[in-house]
Amino acid sequence: MKAFKFPLEKVLGWRHLQMRSEEEKLALLQRYLENLNQKADALAAAEMNSRLGLLKMGTLQGSDLHALAPFQERVKRERAALSVEKAQCEKRIAMQRVRLLKARKDFRVLEKLRERRLETWRYESNRELENFAAEMHIAKLLRGDS
Repeated sequence: MKAFKFPLEKVLGWRHLQMRSEEEKLALLQRYLENLNQKADALAAAEMNSRLGLLKMGTLQGSDLHALAPFQERVKRERAALSVEKAQCEKRIAMQRVRLLKARKDFRVLEKLRERRLETWRYESNRELENFAAEMHIAKLLRGDS
């Protein structure tokens, strides 16, 4: 009786590595998006703190407002840049999810094929064993060993 050997075992291993690689790429993109969200939150907090700082001052002078304007302009530019970067990242995440789903599908197809081949091998192996046992029994009866 031969041992089970799946001829596409190397391909199955490669597909598994490919799937894991796609999962890692997706996780990396998701961490990057989270980082962008944290930057946006920090930017909003800095803007809020600057406004609260002005309110706490009580009396405002023109120079105070004049100093705040460039800061607010920079915050506005950074917020717009972060928004664009987040949108691009979300698009890359969507595309990566598609690649991951395809890699998972390719892996599962081979995995199911391997399982079916293993079931067939087990069935044939059991049949072979039963035939051998039946032949041994018949040979024993013919020899008169009862």
